[in-house]
Amino acid sequence: MKKFLLSLGGLMVVFMALIGGLPILVLTLVVGGGNDGEGMEGFLQYNVEGTAQVSEQVERYRPYFEKYTSKYGIEDHADILMAMTMQESGGRLPDVMQSSESLGLPRNTITDPEQSIEQGVKYFADVLDQAGGDTLLALQTYNMGHGYIDYVDEHNNGEYSQESAFDFGEMMADRMGWGNYGDENYIDNVMRYVDGFNEEPAEYVEGSGEWVLPLRDINVTSEYGMRHHPIHNEARWHGGIDFGCSTTDPVFAVADGVVVQANHQATGYGNHVTVQHGSNEYSLSAHLTSISVSQGDEVQQGEEIGICGTTGDSTGPHLHLEHITELGQPHAEKENPREILGL
Repeated sequence: MKKFLLSLGGLMVVFMALIGGLPILVLTLVVGGGNDGEGMEGFLQYNVEGTAQVSEQVERYRPYFEKYTSKYGIEDHADILMAMTMQESGGRLPDVMQSSESLGLPRNTITDPEQSIEQGVKYFADVLDQAGGDTLLALQTYNMGHGYIDYVDEHNNGEYSQESAFDFGEMMADRMGWGNYGDENYIDNVMRYVDGFNEEPAEYVEGSGEWVLPLRDINVTSEYGMRHHPIHNEARWHGGIDFGCSTTDPVFAVADGVVVQANHQATGYGNHVTVQHGSNEYSLSAHLTSISVSQGDEVQQGEEIGICGTTGDSTGPHLHLEHITELGQPHAEKENPREILGL
């Protein structure tokens, strides 16, 4: 069987396992530290043994992952690729691996899940080879493009680090004139879907309504209706539902539609996105760390529109979601999102 070759902070480690005649993913990741030769202070170590823990929407494609990882000679990476797919789309978009852009095409151009998986596996095999078999470097490169490998070759001794991912993302965002570029937390976000990482894998919770759930992990922290406002210290009508989240969690479009607002602001809703889904149906997602779409963009149900956060009038990371029937309507006239989400 093949071996995982991981390098980080000057460490090079090879792991392999054979259990019951089948290859099982076994990774030991040491994250943090520096390259100054003075040791690694404050490092965090993860021990991982297991397979991808993903939603049924992703698990149904396992035969394709096994088929194409075998075709491209990276069969030991099938579970990593499924965890990547959980992060990329949750299995809810036809372009499940979001691999259209690796072909130089606009995102979601690919409309066949098998084609998306084959292209995603092929591209990952290519970056894994370019990364010299370094799985961490290949994962971050899948998210940020081949330029990331060139960047770390020049600036970080050819090794992955979260700091280098952040610096490269900032550089590219400035160069492209974008608000953000890539996800410097991509590795953590992928590895949480592998059994054993960070104690418990994330679980995707499905609603039963017309809208899909805006986050993978659903934890309602504040309901729609009258409440004591945590900032203004008085009773006020809460025109939506708040969901707990981290500042790395992707926020998804609850239904197909067109982005009518993609606003960055320091107060009120903070960074927020409003999507029109019908003549009298809008969703508003507020307090985002960053926005992944622009006004006028067409989005598909389940497509990432931003990253959860705590911008604007907020006391901590959460997603504020509203169901609006008319732009600018008073809070008390908005609909309770629970109903259309099926919660």
